[in-house]
Amino acid sequence: MKRNVDKIIKLLAFFIVAGVLSNPLLAWAEHPTADEAREWLGKMSSAIKNLDYEGTFVYVHGSTLEALSIVHSRTAVGESERLFSLVGAAREILREDDLLTCILPDNEVVVVEKTRPRKYLPPGLLELNQRLSEYYDFRVIGSDRMTGRPATVIGVIPLDPYRYGYRLWLDNETALLLKSDMVNDEGKALEQLMFTSLKVMDRVPEEHLKPVSLDDGFKWYRGEGMTDEHMATHIAGWKVKHLPGGFRMIANSEHNLAMGRQPVEHLVYTDGLSSVSVFIEKPGAKTDEMKGVSYMGAVNAYGTIVDGYQVTVVGEVPEAAVMMIGDSVYYTDTRQKAP
Repeated sequence: MKRNVDKIIKLLAFFIVAGVLSNPLLAWAEHPTADEAREWLGKMSSAIKNLDYEGTFVYVHGSTLEALSIVHSRTAVGESERLFSLVGAAREILREDDLLTCILPDNEVVVVEKTRPRKYLPPGLLELNQRLSEYYDFRVIGSDRMTGRPATVIGVIPLDPYRYGYRLWLDNETALLLKSDMVNDEGKALEQLMFTSLKVMDRVPEEHLKPVSLDDGFKWYRGEGMTDEHMATHIAGWKVKHLPGGFRMIANSEHNLAMGRQPVEHLVYTDGLSSVSVFIEKPGAKTDEMKGVSYMGAVNAYGTIVDGYQVTVVGEVPEAAVMMIGDSVYYTDTRQKAP
């Protein structure tokens, strides 16, 4: 059992490498405000990308609480952002348009790679499209006060049992995100982000965007970015027959997990807001099989055996989704699978 738990934690760590309103069991209000809600979300997307601001927020996921500071600026040449941890191991992340620099002072390591979506906010909320409306309902569900600022609260309500919903508190003046809850079908918050301070300004001082912990002794590593086309065609054999509506493959690769001896095939599916990873590997002689459902906070994991291969599905989606996907994984390629 301990091996199973340790393995699930390892996969989660990989998957995971950001009254009316006071009641966490809030039921979704029945108001026809989809157009207004989408307008607010459009303003939020623009504000997050284009305004200059500094703030501090807490991010709670599972049993982990992170406190981080963020500095963001939009200049004539592009978007710049600095994110750094306030508790635990020192970490800094610098974002320059499509370039991401991760600084780990405790390890004296710097990793430079292509940008990834902000983990504290689903990328689909910043790039709304009509397809999402087939699987989520968007509503203005009330008003509140957050971080000392008047706010409008938007509900993102899933239309089936295969994804979670969101409550989003947006600043009335700027439309910046002040708080977000990922919620289950009972309205219970599974994951939360909340700003404890936020300052919007005409221009962030340039020195506020510079790291404070970088020196000449650090080792630099450059990640190898792959295009979506490369990832989608990397492996042809493993497929998923049944997916929740709206989910599509965005990545398909092979690699080794930390401390893993066997290569692992990794398939990633998303509907734009939620994402799911499927890990497929040949179990070693001393490896315990993982079967059934486990969870950590909002993340569910489901293990099963397909043709002698361990299949593990991990995602910030309900149990029904990981089970549907895991139970429909199959191999179609006529080539011989690795022994």
